[in-house]
Amino acid sequence: MAQEFPVDAVTLRRANRASWVLLFAALAYGVVCLGVALGLLPSGSGRFADATLGNGVEVAALVALGWRAWHCRRISPFWAVLALGVGAYCASEIAFDVAEAVLGRGVRGITGLEAGYVVGYGAMLVAIVRLVWVGAKRWRVGYVAEALGIVLLVAALAQEFLVRPLVGASGLPSAAVTTWVMLVVVDALLLVGSVLTALRTGGRWWLPAAAFAALVASDTTFAVVSIAGRYAPGSGVDGIAVVGIALLGVSALQVRTAVGPRTRSRISIVITPAVVLPACFALLVVDHVHPLTGSAIWLAAGAAAAAVVRMVLSQQELLELATLRREALTDDLTGIANRRALLADLERRCASDQPFGLALVDLDRFKEVNDGLGHAAGDELLRQVVRQLVQAAPAAVLVARLGGDEIALLIPDADPASAVADAVALHTAMVRSYDLLGHRVHVAASIGVAGYPHDAQRPSDLLRCADIAMYEAKTLGGRVCAFGSGEPGGTARGRGSLTLMTQLRSALGLADPGEVPGACGHLRVLFQPQLDVADGAVVGAEALVRWDHPDLGLLSPVEFLDEAERHGLMGHLTHRVLDDALAAAASWRVEFPGSRLRLAVNLSATNLLDVDLPTRVAELLGRHAVEPAGLGLEITETVLMSRSPRTRSVLDGLRELGVALSIDDFGTGYSSLAYLKELPVAEVKLDRGFVADIARDPRSAAIVASTIWLGHELGVRIVGEGVEDLATLEVLREMGCDTTQGFLHAEPLSAAAFRDWLTVRLAGVGSAP
Repeated sequence: MAQEFPVDAVTLRRANRASWVLLFAALAYGVVCLGVALGLLPSGSGRFADATLGNGVEVAALVALGWRAWHCRRISPFWAVLALGVGAYCASEIAFDVAEAVLGRGVRGITGLEAGYVVGYGAMLVAIVRLVWVGAKRWRVGYVAEALGIVLLVAALAQEFLVRPLVGASGLPSAAVTTWVMLVVVDALLLVGSVLTALRTGGRWWLPAAAFAALVASDTTFAVVSIAGRYAPGSGVDGIAVVGIALLGVSALQVRTAVGPRTRSRISIVITPAVVLPACFALLVVDHVHPLTGSAIWLAAGAAAAAVVRMVLSQQELLELATLRREALTDDLTGIANRRALLADLERRCASDQPFGLALVDLDRFKEVNDGLGHAAGDELLRQVVRQLVQAAPAAVLVARLGGDEIALLIPDADPASAVADAVALHTAMVRSYDLLGHRVHVAASIGVAGYPHDAQRPSDLLRCADIAMYEAKTLGGRVCAFGSGEPGGTARGRGSLTLMTQLRSALGLADPGEVPGACGHLRVLFQPQLDVADGAVVGAEALVRWDHPDLGLLSPVEFLDEAERHGLMGHLTHRVLDDALAAAASWRVEFPGSRLRLAVNLSATNLLDVDLPTRVAELLGRHAVEPAGLGLEITETVLMSRSPRTRSVLDGLRELGVALSIDDFGTGYSSLAYLKELPVAEVKLDRGFVADIARDPRSAAIVASTIWLGHELGVRIVGEGVEDLATLEVLREMGCDTTQGFLHAEPLSAAAFRDWLTVRLAGVGSAP
């Protein structure tokens, strides 16, 4: 990728204005040169314009290039080297103008003033080489050799087939003709390099190409008129050169990227040796028939040597790249294929459309080995298990480690039944005892199998299906389980669970159309009111999810939430419930402007490990225009007791957002009210198991009463859930409970039914207890 030019918008606007000034000055000088060439202006005016306006334009272009080089100094040296080249060029231009002013005529022959041109064109050539042949630093010698081979070969050809005939025809000194011709040759190379860059990059990178095209035209014309002896300072030849230099300055002001792209095709890397070496060999053959000049022979020999160096370095580069590729596809610990290699193989096999099986292996209780015997023992166990799998697996089976203790087996040319059979055989071979650093450890494993194209048609879906089957195998105690079937290791219960989760993915909109056959039903969010104990006012509602399944009817959370948690769907499910619930809460704010109902939504343990949860909650609140204070999030006390730093970070983020946090089902875990003083909790919900018996069981009543008192002392509200009769409500009122929720007030209602219930409640018609 090309890097952006690091300047602000104001600077760019100034650069645009400077570009127009530079172009107009160059065109004005070109007009003067044209007038001299047509005889409309005296020749002296051309020489004066060359010494003032022409040099001024070139110096201005040099300033623009220097400015660009300074801004890009930490990104690429291209502009700095180009500025150096133009600076040396300008030095020779000014030197010639001063000499001509002193002599009163044009300078004849080679005087040494051309050194600036030599240095300048050499620097510009280096800049283009760096632009076209940029690579990793370790391979820079190879790119230099590649560029040098091309330059020397072109110079050898020009020396033999251009310079030699021109010297013989004109009788001029060889040094002068060589200088003029080589300027044209270098210009041509600069033009080719800039065009290649413009073709890859596009946009304003065509400006340097146009500049070098102008220099090609100028130096070609200069060589022709100089050989013919008709060159005059301040003529149209100089005008074209000034326009070219001006365009280089304009490109420095206009090109919006610091450097061009650095990608090269595989063909471009090998084309130089493939062209240079045969061409040099052909020149040597010609030398036997028609002797070449010594300079041409030496240039061809240098080009051949550079091409050989490039070939040698290319071989070394390819060997190292092959090693890096092999290491990139190999697991460091076990020496087998890694996840990247497996995914690449899955892509190839899916593209070939041949059936195959994918099995995911997970070592049971591997964490206990790591914790009890140390990570060295865990690593050794993985090596031994992999060795056993590789020995037992057929030669065509790819064994890959995905990470941790999870291993994948790609079984080619296998239908679902044979893939499961192979997995069962490998399961039998690997489940055994292993010697680990002086300890004998028995290892069990769970294997989940999915098949292409029977279960999925894409690598990601196939991995997901195998992963679901593997987790199902773990719940069955370490067996082999096939996705969506009861083949060995599977059961009707397992099959139903896997199918149910696939359908839940579809109900959540995560599955592709047509991936899950038949209807999957839809998720519904119901609302159960929460009432203030003191005056019976409706203060809020808890959002409860139900799944309206086409075959199984209305499923409660108990019937599918645990499976959703295990299969990684809890984040999507919570987002869906929050979205639907906040949409309903927003409508209540509009229909009942006097009421300030607070919505309560449950979070799972997985949700509290998601560091992006506060951001997503904030987005949903903003989308539905609900204030953070209008939302309460309920979490189980067992999650809080884990004291996970990540969980605490998420809770702090939610509290800073302004969302109230509540402990749900308080009293069912290893609870301690002492944790409430250090956690950002505003509410505690008493578990229905304690609340239901307080009117009949003095022990339950004592526990609830003490919890309410301590909760109030710590500044948190108390909610009693599961209130189903007046006696329970009256006891909670006497104990000072703040809010109650239960079937005594209302069962969970749909959004529309809750709106109707609330309308009746606020109107005082048919009021509930």
